[in-house]
Amino acid sequence: AAVRLGRGSFAELHVGRSAAASSAPARAPPGPQRRGYSDDEGFSNATSGRVGASDGLNARIAAEREAQQRLALASARAMTIHYCRDHGSNSLWRWIRGLSIDVNYDFRRWKKHQKAGRHVGIWTPRKIVRADSFRRLLFPDLFTIGATSSFVCYYNTYLACLPEDAVTTLKHGFNTLLGHGMLSLPMECFSVTSIALGLLVTFKTQTCYSRYTDARTQWGLMINEIRGLTSRILTRVPGPKGTYDDRVVNAQLQAVKLLRSLTVAFKYHLTEDGCNPHIVIRDEMTDPEIRAAVNVSLQAELHQIWDMEDEREFDIVQRLLSCDHRPVWVLHELGHINADIFANPSLGGMHPITSAEIDRSLMMLQGTLGGCEKILRTPIYTPYTKFTSRFLFLWCNLLPLAFFPLVGPVGTVPVTMMVAFFMMGIEDIGSRVEQPFDVLPLWQYCQVVDQSCEQMLRHSELLRQTEQSFEMADSLGSADGDENLYSFVDPL
Repeated sequence: AAVRLGRGSFAELHVGRSAAASSAPARAPPGPQRRGYSDDEGFSNATSGRVGASDGLNARIAAEREAQQRLALASARAMTIHYCRDHGSNSLWRWIRGLSIDVNYDFRRWKKHQKAGRHVGIWTPRKIVRADSFRRLLFPDLFTIGATSSFVCYYNTYLACLPEDAVTTLKHGFNTLLGHGMLSLPMECFSVTSIALGLLVTFKTQTCYSRYTDARTQWGLMINEIRGLTSRILTRVPGPKGTYDDRVVNAQLQAVKLLRSLTVAFKYHLTEDGCNPHIVIRDEMTDPEIRAAVNVSLQAELHQIWDMEDEREFDIVQRLLSCDHRPVWVLHELGHINADIFANPSLGGMHPITSAEIDRSLMMLQGTLGGCEKILRTPIYTPYTKFTSRFLFLWCNLLPLAFFPLVGPVGTVPVTMMVAFFMMGIEDIGSRVEQPFDVLPLWQYCQVVDQSCEQMLRHSELLRQTEQSFEMADSLGSADGDENLYSFVDPL
């Protein structure tokens, strides 16, 4: 039900630091502040750049494309993707720090998710060991709490008092030891504080989940707006007074490709690795090294959208790669196309109201970008998070002082670790969804946009061919004066 992707035990492809440092794309020369789409002055000759591209870069782009295809295939057959962004120094650490990302659900996945034996099936040893909550809490949290519990049991059993001074009683089926020098606390201390701790942990988890829901809502709004904007561009360009010449057709196709590139730019803007689990990003890597490694994956995705043999499209990709804030650049380019081509009476001939609707859609996409950046740049107030973590960690480490008089040295360690696992597991889930873009399948959202845009492009082409067939039949019928010549093969 899950597929592991990443490096080591998670990996099938490794992009090292040496490859990352040399994979930065050549920056295109800066263009004019505002490029017009009604002439050819804004487009630079990129032939020399394509010819001079190194074979090593092309090989890395091909390898990145293959890794992205493996991720897409794994997402198509899995319930969850095991993703590791904290690579560490060895495969054991990567196995411990990996997390699960739920893929887009369909009817088959919902049926499996809601099956009758779901409560029993998750308690098998294999499912428990593979659960990311268990692995992530195993070290250092549960390890530290287990060590504290073991120390309390050892001290109270062998060091607190002499064996003849200890009193052995039977409580809850466990043999307990009671003595004057033993470390212990009354259970009332934990009963009273557990209410405050539960409120703190619950409020943090709910706040984190609201951020997760908000992030998914923002991406849903963006997908819906891109679909509507693509349909509007393909159906209303050119307008009633416009011309269907090459400049209008090229601008129309470029606008659709820019919309497809927008989701890719969002994905790389909101995540460190662009949702590429095979990329290894370590703490000691500098920002230029990380950007160089990630840019190769970005080029691989853009090459599947744009035609690199076309000089104009090659120039657009180079401008996109060279800018700092890529989503803003894409939206700005779309605004130029709308103003210079679509709203131009001699070219696109679009009605001013329709052109204003496109501007409104672009403004809504700008608002979506701002909403996502708000989530990314602003965590939950850090003093609150740190205070909750300190309270929870101290509370769990003091639990053996209350459990030892109740369950004795045999049951203190397992009972303490079980209670700590559930309490800290709730907090860990909230911490994971606090940065929601790391646990959302953003690559699948980009695939949804690609499929929708490609379907609308095919449909528009079929409608255009149908219209041409009708016009041809009309011309043949008017020339021969025979209505029976109106038969043709409908491309739809």
